[in-house]
Amino acid sequence: MQNIYDDNEFFGKYIEHRSQDVNANNLIEKPIFYSMLPDMLGKDVLDIGCGVGELCQYALSCGAGKVVGIDCSKNMLELARQNCSKDISFYNILMEQLSKIHDKFDIVTSELAFHYVEDFDKLISDIASLLKSGGKLIFSQEHPLVTAFKNPNHEKIDTKIDIMGKRYYLVSDYNVLGKRVVKWNVNGVIKYHRNFTDIINTLTRHGFVIDQLFESYADEEVIKKEPKYKYQNDRPYFLFICATLK
Repeated sequence: MQNIYDDNEFFGKYIEHRSQDVNANNLIEKPIFYSMLPDMLGKDVLDIGCGVGELCQYALSCGAGKVVGIDCSKNMLELARQNCSKDISFYNILMEQLSKIHDKFDIVTSELAFHYVEDFDKLISDIASLLKSGGKLIFSQEHPLVTAFKNPNHEKIDTKIDIMGKRYYLVSDYNVLGKRVVKWNVNGVIKYHRNFTDIINTLTRHGFVIDQLFESYADEEVIKKEPKYKYQNDRPYFLFICATLK
């Protein structure tokens, strides 16, 4: 897995972006994701790709029992340890290395990390082995319509066009699964595209039942703060899934 968050240029731009109140994470992703979370009182929680630990801290504030956060980025974990409760355990573990964890959890969460992992089947299999029976997986990722476009030049290009006040997006390679190299803050960021068929079938193959599925949107209040988010009606940024292990 590419560890782009320990690239100092990328990390600096990422933290600058996230420090702004008006961004898609704060206004769109987090409100939807947090609305899907189950009761955490007394539950053991694992957050995959925990970043600076916001969700871990939230779980603890909701009365969770054991809270563990893992991330590939030492930069992220340094901030997490500085800013979060000492009752939270943070580990520098890749998503591909979940077999290093030997505990069982009631809830596994992940925000906007799964599109960085190549072997989605192994990831979901490993998560199933970490969950107690009846445990829940809640995750968000970039929407398949966002990750689909395969750019051979690996540079940021304009994939939209405005016609008579309406925005249209270019979509290609939707059923061509696999690696995408894009420009996001810096050149050469690696992500992996998978369509709905692959996502849903992988979950069900490993014993998960889909409880909720949402595609991101922006309400009127959000659009007032940032008008460009009205285009969520044309192409959602994020996909959200809550699933229970049978």
